[in-house]
Amino acid sequence: MFAFVADEHVPVPVVNALRSNGYDVHRAQDEYGEGTDDDDLLEACGDDGRVMLTNDNDFARLARQIEHSGVILYNDQELRPRDVVRAVVRIERAHHDGLENRTVWLEGWL
Repeated sequence: MFAFVADEHVPVPVVNALRSNGYDVHRAQDEYGEGTDDDDLLEACGDDGRVMLTNDNDFARLARQIEHSGVILYNDQELRPRDVVRAVVRIERAHHDGLENRTVWLEGWL
């Protein structure tokens, strides 16, 4: 199973839904501190072997510049937590070898 870091913009209900489905999810602000720079955060996720879950499009650019363990991005702020979980499961099945240095748009898996 993927291990995640959810950035500060990912709603707590999404984090909780992933956790209740067996995913190991850390919140960025709890793990790395409030206001950590995005590039430092992505690099730390790579060092820790965690996929970044975010709705911050800046990570799409950063993911092309920094080694990482994967980025899952979404834009729709109204997604239901269960839909996020469903998409994550689909992404994981398709990328069973991991997401290293890959960026995946969650909406494409709904």
